[in-house]
Amino acid sequence: MTEKLNVLMVSDDFYPKVGGIAAHVLEISRSISELGHRVVLLTKIYDPKNELPEEEYIGNIRVVRVKVSDRRKIRALEFMYKGRRKIKELLKENTFQVIHWHKLIADSVITKIPFDGVKIFTNHSSTFLNWYEQKKFVRCRMLLGHMDGVIAPSSELTSKIKTILPKKPALNISNGVDISKFYPDATMRHIMRLQLGYKFSDKVVMIARRLEEKNGVLYFTQSIPKIVENDPTIQILIVGSGSQEAAIRTFIKEKNLENRVTIVTGVTNPEMPYYFNVADVVVLPSLMEATSIAGLEAMACGKPLVGTNVGGIPEIITPHETGLLVPAKSAEALADGVLEMFSDESKRIEMGEKALQSVRENFAWPEIARKTVAFYQQNLNA
Repeated sequence: MTEKLNVLMVSDDFYPKVGGIAAHVLEISRSISELGHRVVLLTKIYDPKNELPEEEYIGNIRVVRVKVSDRRKIRALEFMYKGRRKIKELLKENTFQVIHWHKLIADSVITKIPFDGVKIFTNHSSTFLNWYEQKKFVRCRMLLGHMDGVIAPSSELTSKIKTILPKKPALNISNGVDISKFYPDATMRHIMRLQLGYKFSDKVVMIARRLEEKNGVLYFTQSIPKIVENDPTIQILIVGSGSQEAAIRTFIKEKNLENRVTIVTGVTNPEMPYYFNVADVVVLPSLMEATSIAGLEAMACGKPLVGTNVGGIPEIITPHETGLLVPAKSAEALADGVLEMFSDESKRIEMGEKALQSVRENFAWPEIARKTVAFYQQNLNA
């Protein structure tokens, strides 16, 4: 019988924030708790309206929040200082076998404390990839030298962290998707298409990303004129917000594309299945990526992907089976990939069906949680 563990998760990125790491931390915590283990999650919250309690349960997960101020530039520093105090309190109150953290800088600082169990880091980080390219290996070792093992959601991240910390056990475990929440649904598709004003005949190309440089959203934006020029029935749906939103809106206005592009901000994770079901094709234009959670969620809704050939994206897209891979940093390649998808409707639908099958067989969260717990136990027994 598997030993039941007490796990302390640490992540400065968590609900109600949206994004890949926040979604990952919620789902892996929930799935580990559903295997019978106890999970306490330490995070930070900027909550000027006092809408969220400092402690609550989300399902079986005890969530402990450290409140930080409205001074955006020092929130991470505040979390490091207050989080270290809080983690020491939690360790006095509880016996944990595992501390598992997810953010490269703040979480690594917080978890540099004496601990008798094992410390595991999941390396989601684009910051890590940037530091790796800049050969800032000493900085990485300083932040991560106290970990006992590392999980990485792509083979690229796994191999690169092994070169910096070769003596630390490293395992590639992909991100997962909640297939009880993300699935093909004709009713969701109909409701949201009506709400967004799409015609029955419209073909919808969607991206669901934080609108940040690393996600390649400007390259996708620059691909839109060619896409819509070639097919008058294509509509573009952009779901997300971020620092590049203004530049995207300016480009769309300058190119007179307002009637072909819809931008929706402020969408919560529970609403995302409706948006993915609206789409016919979902695009991942990333410049760097682990295993894209948005990509997996789209596949779980039966959507084929057009994705750039970077990071963990090739690990979820089998070319011409579940989607298409194109070069990064190329608006032309993204446009060509999207147009190829619509050149053969039966093939596109078949790719969507295979994408759904792939997710259900390989990327469901219960399986990801089992692999994660096995890695904990491997390190506890080492």
